[in-house]
Formats: sequence, structure tokens, C-alpha cells
Amino acid sequence: GIGGIGMFLAGQAGQVIGVEVVEEAVADAGLNAKANNIRNCRFEAGDAAELLEEMSEDKQRVDVAVLNPPRKGCEQKVLERVAALGPRAILYVSCSPASLARDLVVLKGLGYVCREIQPVDMFPQTVHVENVARLEK
Repeated sequence: GIGGIGMFLAGQAGQVIGVEVVEEAVADAGLNAKANNIRNCRFEAGDAAELLEEMSEDKQRVDVAVLNPPRKGCEQKVLERVAALGPRAILYVSCSPASLARDLVVLKGLGYVCREIQPVDMFPQTVHVENVARLEK
């Protein structure tokens, strides 16, 4: 995306790293952070699985991971690589209850427990609903 979630959370974080496959969105995220004088956000363009693997190889750690995948959800290797970074908590924003359910099973196998799921009616008068799941190690 264009950095909205990351910038919203930036005030509560030492550093925010956003990963997005669409290069134009990453450029816009950087412009948004600059326009809002947010200096602790960095946005990377590329495949999430590859960037997460690089972070893991560099022995980087994260406190909290926020996932907001497309409707199809996350690939299993993305979830495994997120878990390898050692976050104590994962917030998973999903527009598909089916892919969220599938991915929660994978995350459970990686040692995470779903503590809460909050549906959010972002699109009133439609069948679409966003869900935000909070998982902890």
C-alpha cells in the first residue's frame, strides 16, 4: 500500500518497515511519510518473501509484525519468514475470512495464538468485511 497503516503506527514504534510489491505505491508511501514529517518509516519495493528472507539472514528481529495481504492471503513461506523474525505479536488485517482462517492455522503451527479477531465494516451495504486478528507468541 501507500504506507497508511505503517505511518499510523509510527508514533508507537522505533522503526517501521513497509514492504509492497508495487513500486509506485512504495514511492507514494515515501512521499506520504515525508509530507507528514514521519522519519521512522522506510518502505521497500519487492517480493515480501524475498525481503523477509534477507531480513532473517541479516539477523534482524521485529517486535510486532503487521500483515495486510491481498485477498488470497499470505503464502506459507511469508508466514514462516515473518515468524523467523521473532515478533512477540502479529496483527493480521484480512479482507477474506477464508484466507485468514487458513493462515491462522499456519501461524498456530508456528507458535502463535489468536487472542482476538475484530470484524470491521469498511464497506457498508456490501458483503465485504475486513477482519483484524491479534496473535501472540
